[in-house]
Amino acid sequence: MTCRHSATDPSCSRNDPYKYASPSYSDTPDASKYEIVDAARVGSHLILKVKYPNCRMCAFEGQKVMVFLNVTEMEVLRWKKIDPHFRASVQASPAFKPKAILSEAPSPAARFPSTPEGWADALAYAQGKK
Repeated sequence: MTCRHSATDPSCSRNDPYKYASPSYSDTPDASKYEIVDAARVGSHLILKVKYPNCRMCAFEGQKVMVFLNVTEMEVLRWKKIDPHFRASVQASPAFKPKAILSEAPSPAARFPSTPEGWADALAYAQGKK
């Protein structure tokens, strides 16, 4: 996704002259720097809207809507990292949760645009999963 703001839009964080001078900004989200903006439970699944403030690729203002299957709110509270990218699951089965990975979110099952339509699609996706 790319930024959809105009080159002179002052509301776009891309136009902050101090932003790119700082080494704390990146082209990809830092999985350890996030803010959970919204959450919804659908059965055993959780939908999270997560904001990554350090990502200069400002599509959807750095927010991502992700669906995590079979997770609890208590697990989410332990997460120190939420990587929005799809990757091979470390877990061999849903019951396998070694202490080493309790502090990191599993790969999202699905990711949607951070729009009202994306949120509705995430809800529908989660409702369709068992």
